[in-house]
Formats: sequence, C-alpha cells, structure tokens
Amino acid sequence: MEVNLLRNDVFLLAHDDAGKLIASEASISAGLAGAALIDLLLAGRIAVAAGRLDVIDTALTGDEELDATLDAIALNTAPCGPRAWVSWISAGAYERVADALAGTGVVRRTTGRRLGLLPVVRTVPVQDEDLVRVRGRVRYALHGRELPDPATAALCGLIRVLRLESSLLLSMPTSDLLLGLERMTAGNALTVRQVTNAVDAVITAATYR
Repeated sequence: MEVNLLRNDVFLLAHDDAGKLIASEASISAGLAGAALIDLLLAGRIAVAAGRLDVIDTALTGDEELDATLDAIALNTAPCGPRAWVSWISAGAYERVADALAGTGVVRRTTGRRLGLLPVVRTVPVQDEDLVRVRGRVRYALHGRELPDPATAALCGLIRVLRLESSLLLSMPTSDLLLGLERMTAGNALTVRQVTNAVDAVITAATYR
C-alpha cells in the first residue's frame, strides 16, 4: 500500500506548529480510525455491503495497524457497519499511531512540564516538509478548478468533520473554508462518505454522553 497514508496525514494536521493537539484526543482517535478504514477502502481491501464491512483482499499491507484492522474485520461474524468499526478502532488509536510514527522517524515526541508540574507531550514532524506537503495538497485542491483525487477528497472531508481547518493556515473566513472542504468531497464514493459520517456520529455521541 502507499506509504503516504491518509491516517498519517490526519495525524500530522491534528497538531499545531508547537506540537499541541488542535482537537481532543478522543475526536482525533475517531478520525484516525475513520482514516484507516478509508485507506483500506481506497486500496480495495475492504468494502461496505448491505450495511456491513467485509474484507475482499486479505493480503498484508505492510502496516501493522491496517493489518490488525483487516484481521479484526475478517474474523468478525456480526453484521457491523462503519460506525461500529470507527468506535472500536478509535480506542487508543491516537497513541498507537503516535508510537508507530515516532518509531519510523516521522514525528518526534517530547515531554515538558506545564507550570512546572503537569507533564505535557508535544508531537512535531521530524521533517517539516511532511506537514508542508499535506497542507499543500489540500490548499491546491481548494484553489483548483477540478475535484481532487479520491484520497485528497477524503482528507478534506475528515478535516471538516474533525474541525482541523485552522491547521491549513489559510487566510479566509472559517465558514468559506468549511464550505470549500465540503465542496471537495463531492466526488467521494458513497462508502467513503459513510465512513466520514460515522466519524462525525461517533464524535457527536461522545460529546453528548
């Protein structure tokens, strides 16, 4: 599978330039879970049929998190749809992805002290170009005249749902930016929209729990 996973792009955009999370860890975990499912959908490894997720290609992806997700879906016998899988996969997803990216040298994690007492973890890209690349893809899509490729369109949808638009550093009204992100998702497949909506539903349910 592609090295530049949608899941990794979401993780990078989830932090400001100082390495602080822009949204809650629970919300980002749901977004990472959704991104992993979309990565598998776009790669033709899973499909949504009759409201449930099924594996259609069991070959290893080379990514530990995605392979574990494939195994879990393949072994499951209950008719579970995108929302259930986003909810289950999201448990601990932020830390798992953070550890994986730190292990491969994509991000660097440091721990400081707030007010000299509370530990604060900051996560920044080892190479600034990685975040610049992700921001550039979305900016180009927003300013272009054509719909973006499927992965970028899906990323736009997740940015909108997770409210990570501030990470794009675009000088335009938030309402216009959100509308632009929504417009970019027009070409998304139904299954991708279902997963994005599932992420939104999981975050909303957690907010009002």
